[in-house]
Amino acid sequence: MLLHRQALYLTSYDKSPEAVAWTARALHDRRGLLARRGWTPQWAEARSTATALARLGDPVPLLDFIERAMVDDDAGEAANLNYWTYWLGGTPLPQSDDMFMRDRQLTGWDPVTLLRGLTYGLHHAPGYVDLYAHTMWALLTAHPWLPQASGLLVRDLAERTERLLDGGGISERSRRELTSVHYVLRDRT
Repeated sequence: MLLHRQALYLTSYDKSPEAVAWTARALHDRRGLLARRGWTPQWAEARSTATALARLGDPVPLLDFIERAMVDDDAGEAANLNYWTYWLGGTPLPQSDDMFMRDRQLTGWDPVTLLRGLTYGLHHAPGYVDLYAHTMWALLTAHPWLPQASGLLVRDLAERTERLLDGGGISERSRRELTSVHYVLRDRT
């Protein structure tokens, strides 16, 4: 399942007509996963599906996924933070399945590493900046001390969020969340 999920995610980066057609067909079969609320055993597959669709030009499934599978659901928010941390290299051990995402205590990883990865990856987020924005907001909500952890990192993130807010092209939810992030960071820079 993990390999299939990763193949779909990675092929969404390939803009050749053949890859786009294959990815679109494969993702079409998985759209039913996007209707589920909160954490489910298929949460990561739904997330990968939504991000791949966003990268192919359809942002609505990702916005809906954020709303249904993370907002107002502690397990979904924790899964998102744990998932990002794992894929950005912030966990010390490899994981053999998705159960690590269920850790609501957010243990076993360094929040500064996650903030750094999100900050420096933000400009590489075409199509799914909304997921980055929500994740940064959730991370700073879960760890309000983070802005004091690294002045240089916080200044960089403040500049990046300001550019996004000034540039437009983000959803209303992302605008609210990035405004909140920028407000918190502004007081620390």
